[in-house]
Amino acid sequence: MTKLLSRGAEPISARGTPCRLDGGFTLTELVVTIAIAAILATLAVPSFNNIIASEHAKAAASELYTSLFTARSEAIRLDQQVKMTQGTGGWQYGWTTAATINGTTTTVDAHGAMTGVALQEGSGATSVTYYPSGRLAPSTTPTFVITATTGSSTSTQCVSIDPTGTPYMQAGSAC
Repeated sequence: MTKLLSRGAEPISARGTPCRLDGGFTLTELVVTIAIAAILATLAVPSFNNIIASEHAKAAASELYTSLFTARSEAIRLDQQVKMTQGTGGWQYGWTTAATINGTTTTVDAHGAMTGVALQEGSGATSVTYYPSGRLAPSTTPTFVITATTGSSTSTQCVSIDPTGTPYMQAGSAC
């Protein structure tokens, strides 16, 4: 309990000592607060690495999925074979989608190298060919594994093509 003796006088606590009415933090309170914030930030960083790796893998898988879907759609639309071929050095270095119409090859889509992720096709296929029906060659079902690593966190996405030619994405290394 605080008592005021008179106007302009300093307030006195129940113990009889003067009280300060100044607001703010002491240096000790500030240091303790910063220390607690640093500990919490240190605990949160590994979780952010998981999220970042997962989002990189999903983004790369989405780009590949979109290119495969576009290649299939173009094969049906053009009523021609459309071939998606890996870039020099592998799928990770990009790919080109092209259709051959009346002896002339036309590029439908081109994708550059993927950075920050590893992209591999499981069976070693260097190209994916869609027929005018939108299907792949019999007994051809490519599966692509995309792996992203951030810090000590690794995330994997799979892009597979079923026998009907439809691409699909799924999380995890077991494709």
